[in-house]
Amino acid sequence: MPQPAEHRMSIYDDRIGDKAHYELTAIVKDTGDLVLEGYDIGPTVEKCKGDIDYEYWRTVKAEHVPLVLLHLIKDRFKDESEFRAWLEQKGIPSSFTSY
Repeated sequence: MPQPAEHRMSIYDDRIGDKAHYELTAIVKDTGDLVLEGYDIGPTVEKCKGDIDYEYWRTVKAEHVPLVLLHLIKDRFKDESEFRAWLEQKGIPSSFTSY
């Protein structure tokens, strides 16, 4: 049986000329773990961290990812129509049933 593919999405990517670069990527690993992966480089990083670049990872184990998803939906949407519109804007298929 084939393993599920890893999914990546750039969350933030900002360059300040040739001086600094800040990026954050969200990754759903093939294990189901959710990882926020960051990379910062520049003089501010050097001042704060003592080195020109800084890499970091925040991992949520797969068993807790559904809870993260539910909290994000709760914090972002107040009703189904907002959620539907957002899904459509992102090109994410969904279905609707009522009776």
